[in-house]
Amino acid sequence: MAAVYDAFARDYQRSKGSPLRAAIESWTIDRLLGDIRGCAIFDAGCGDGFHARRLMARGAGRIAGVDVSAAMIRLAREEESRTPLGIGYQCCAVEDLPELPCAGYGAGGFDFVLAAYLLHYAPSVEVLARMCQRLANVLKPGGRLVALVENPDQTVADYAGYALYGFDKVAVEPRAEASRIRYSLVAGRQMIRFDTWYYSRDSYERTLRDAGFSAIAWHRLEVDPAADDANDYADYLRNPPVLGLTAELPGMQRS
Repeated sequence: MAAVYDAFARDYQRSKGSPLRAAIESWTIDRLLGDIRGCAIFDAGCGDGFHARRLMARGAGRIAGVDVSAAMIRLAREEESRTPLGIGYQCCAVEDLPELPCAGYGAGGFDFVLAAYLLHYAPSVEVLARMCQRLANVLKPGGRLVALVENPDQTVADYAGYALYGFDKVAVEPRAEASRIRYSLVAGRQMIRFDTWYYSRDSYERTLRDAGFSAIAWHRLEVDPAADDANDYADYLRNPPVLGLTAELPGMQRS
């Protein structure tokens, strides 16, 4: 996966500026996170730091980002150099993070983990389980995971209809746990392709519970009602390619 994103890091960065990402992706993430003022956030699969920078501007107290792609981390560090916000970035696969809670990521741990488009990159249930455990390790007791993952409720037939929004989604293999899904995405004048993996609700929920999470909940995407083109996304929201997924670690809630 690192090599895939290394090859088109700059083109993928340009895709973050699409109106759909602002109106739906960022809006949904912000709604699921809630009040983050003064909070510590671990951005898992941070890419070029797009959401890390947004969340720091929204008042987060501390943000650390990791991504498996060295090229993406280079872009994130370039942005940090141009506009210093105090965000630290490291190149590391999430499933290879230290096993000890919070090791290397601050003595206090994190209030939130953001995992936007991360968990569905696990190529096996075993890797998915390791990802969930490592994410649990960096959270404080009572900390919260906010994720966007492949919509497990879609059938293969539901994958059609996204060309209007600049991408295509097709099943590469017959539907099964850890079966491959391929995206083709227009970024500027480039067509970039990458794979994700299908998991059922049960697989996501079971691996999260095994990692120590509870209060697991699924969330539909939402559109910013103030967006100029909010009405243009009705079909997208009726058949969303991803869903929100949240979970919490037991323990003292944040004050």
